[in-house]
Amino acid sequence: MAGVKSLADFYTNHLLNEEDIDCFFFSPAGNLAPGERTGNYRLGIDDLIVDEKGESNISVEDYAKAMIDEFEEQNHHKQRFTIGY
Repeated sequence: MAGVKSLADFYTNHLLNEEDIDCFFFSPAGNLAPGERTGNYRLGIDDLIVDEKGESNISVEDYAKAMIDEFEEQNHHKQRFTIGY
């Protein structure tokens, strides 16, 4: 968890202040595990995505698909976004 926090701090305190870098910070769900690619996930901005049971999950396959989509579509500029079912 410390590694994730340090990355978030770096993003917030350094990258967002850069004028010449268009970046994004893609935060996975609380539980990122191998599974299957469903294509049935939700994206958020600064919120942890949880299901009706309050659980936060995403498969590695859906996370990878959403990241590729972001590289191709470029929907988030200088922004953090999240994913989960």
